[in-house]
Amino acid sequence: MKTKFSELLKVRKQKVSEIERKLASIRAQKAQTLTEIAEIDSQIQHFKIPESGDFNAMRMAFAQKDYLYRDKPQKENMLKYYDQEINNINILYKEVSLEYEKIKHLNALEREKILEAQKREEAKRLDEIAGQLFLRKQKGTV
Repeated sequence: MKTKFSELLKVRKQKVSEIERKLASIRAQKAQTLTEIAEIDSQIQHFKIPESGDFNAMRMAFAQKDYLYRDKPQKENMLKYYDQEINNINILYKEVSLEYEKIKHLNALEREKILEAQKREEAKRLDEIAGQLFLRKQKGTV
């Protein structure tokens, strides 16, 4: 049953779903970044200086170690960014879902009004039919 709030309810529902998808995406990115940080930590802990080989192998090993030490803070900054984004989106989600619930409630109230009006109209018709049948019955017996 369509009400004057049906389309608005549909739009609000889409907005809530869109925000939920965005929130899930950022949480997945955060989880992936956490995994990458754990992997970097593991690589740092298991880092060993080559015991043999030429100077270039040594330089490459130290360059890799430097890269790991520079990459870790960068990933940690990304975690902070994701946390901020999650907080911002959670605030937005609360606002949008509150609006959605308001519209949903108004839509339910409007549906109840429409159903009540339909019931009253049906009751009027049934009373009219009952009155006509009563009159027919009385005319037939008199």
